[in-house]
Amino acid sequence: MPSQSFLTGNIPEAPPVDIALAALAERQHGLATLGQLTAAGLTRPAITKRVARGVLHRVHRGVYAIGHCVLSREAEWLAAVLAVGDGAVLSHHSGAELNRLTYTRGALVDVTVPHHRRSQPGIRVHCVRRLDPRDVTHEHGIPVTTVHRTFVDLSDLLTPHELVALFREANFHGHYVELAIRDSMARANGRHNLKVLDRAMERYAYGSAGTRSRGEVLFLRLDLPEPLVNTKLFGHEVDFLWPEVKLNVEIDGPQHYTPAGRRADAARDRILASAGYTVLRFPEEAVKERPDEVLRAVSAWVSSRGSRRAA
Repeated sequence: MPSQSFLTGNIPEAPPVDIALAALAERQHGLATLGQLTAAGLTRPAITKRVARGVLHRVHRGVYAIGHCVLSREAEWLAAVLAVGDGAVLSHHSGAELNRLTYTRGALVDVTVPHHRRSQPGIRVHCVRRLDPRDVTHEHGIPVTTVHRTFVDLSDLLTPHELVALFREANFHGHYVELAIRDSMARANGRHNLKVLDRAMERYAYGSAGTRSRGEVLFLRLDLPEPLVNTKLFGHEVDFLWPEVKLNVEIDGPQHYTPAGRRADAARDRILASAGYTVLRFPEEAVKERPDEVLRAVSAWVSSRGSRRAA
């Protein structure tokens, strides 16, 4: 005999604690702290039972994954921040990775906190006297140092050449602002290796190749002279330029696909076209994930140009 709830179409409501946990999971990449679990109404014995049943999975001391044990990279970062505690933010190499300045996955998650905390398994904790709120932001729901503060922190670990490579990636994504870096440097008074950051900015400003960007390495495989990188043409900065053949290649990040970005690109491309330049545009994902396709497309243009000249 069907139950009355089935006949009337009523579906039993989830307990309030499960509703609260579902909201937490949605907001925090599937994670919750011990304090959040107890605030949602779970007692310590209830938490222990849910761990035993596989409903909760311990990630770090005091941090649990809700209903699953496979963490995204964002969840790994946030779990480390939550484990370190109040005031903690993602930083250093992990901050650079989150902000797409590097694509090398760190073995440990770097977290900075403005008081003393011990490192934990899988987490490298950096303790500072003070972390200015202007040097902290949120990306994908994760507290993280700003790009400019990240450069300050990495000056303790990287060479000027390596920092220049990060500057190129930051500029690629529209995040490189020298004045903002210098503001972060001023707020980090007392750091020992800021001269390294100074030298890196000088090299970048004067066009030193530093460590080559992904695009430069790719395009060096072409049967063309080495391109000019991030140079000015008719008042506009272009990504890669071969003036000998009047070719400009642009690697477009997300900002280029907004309505304003598309209009600005179209206006700029018309100016270049009227002066006899060809503009080839590729999404940044193509350079990262399908570089051979990008190379073939540019090579095809070079070959077709040669064929037209021969004709």
